[in-house]
Amino acid sequence: MRLAIVGVGNYGSRFAARLIQAGQDVTVIARGRTLERLRTQGLTAPQSTTTPAIHIDTVRATDDPTSVGPVDVVCLCVKLYQLDDAMAVASPLVGPGTTILGLQNGVTAEDRLSTHFGAAHVVGVGMGMASVPLAIGEFPQGMSARTSAIVQVFKEAGLNVVESANVLEAIWGKFIVVCGNTVCALARQPAGGVVQEPALRQLASMAVAEAITLANAKGLAFGPEAVTKADQLWDEIAASNPAGRPSLLQDLEAGRPLELDAWSGGAVKIGQELGIPTPVNFAMYAGLKPYENGQA
Repeated sequence: MRLAIVGVGNYGSRFAARLIQAGQDVTVIARGRTLERLRTQGLTAPQSTTTPAIHIDTVRATDDPTSVGPVDVVCLCVKLYQLDDAMAVASPLVGPGTTILGLQNGVTAEDRLSTHFGAAHVVGVGMGMASVPLAIGEFPQGMSARTSAIVQVFKEAGLNVVESANVLEAIWGKFIVVCGNTVCALARQPAGGVVQEPALRQLASMAVAEAITLANAKGLAFGPEAVTKADQLWDEIAASNPAGRPSLLQDLEAGRPLELDAWSGGAVKIGQELGIPTPVNFAMYAGLKPYENGQA
């Protein structure tokens, strides 16, 4: 399978390294210092809670996607606020038979990809978290030969992935949890710190409950047990990696731009569109808004 990876940050580098290691035909699209590092030093995928670090000495990398041409699968492994730029970069990689995967937090990526490339090119991706695997399926629902083939290739590369007949539910399921995770950035606390402080734990649960209300207003069917499942996931993360920091907190601490629209800020916007108040998510969004564009 010919694949192109656009974006080799924490997530994209692990995808690229695993797929290259498994013998897949992978081209990385990068530019500037990232491209220079890939060409001179190879690709290093950092260790995660479920996978070891991987180094690949030789990587096919370019800043000219036109020279690559259409591929079978394009993986856009960028932040939600970088998606428009990534779609423009990826356009030469897309031919009549190309499938596009957007590996973003939030619940808007698939719609944006469909508008840009056409819905026939896009499959849905529910991002993984801790023991929850990445979910891939036809968007918004269904499975097909192409989703089965992609999932098989990813599994053979050692990626934690499942094929989903209801990927829209998986996308919202991750978003619901992520809204609660915003509290880590707001309080500047790792997962273990949030679990140990009852007030923060309650705040996270309240944000999750608001996101569930939004999901159900959109036609999904999350019950009250979804809050319990989110709480259990908190316990799992805190037990396995109490010092673990969600990407939003890592970006905040590093002074990088924040992906607020994929976290509580996304809940606020959806709530405004639906006429549903989201006071907890709004408070967390407002508290982080001054840092949205990054601050050293």
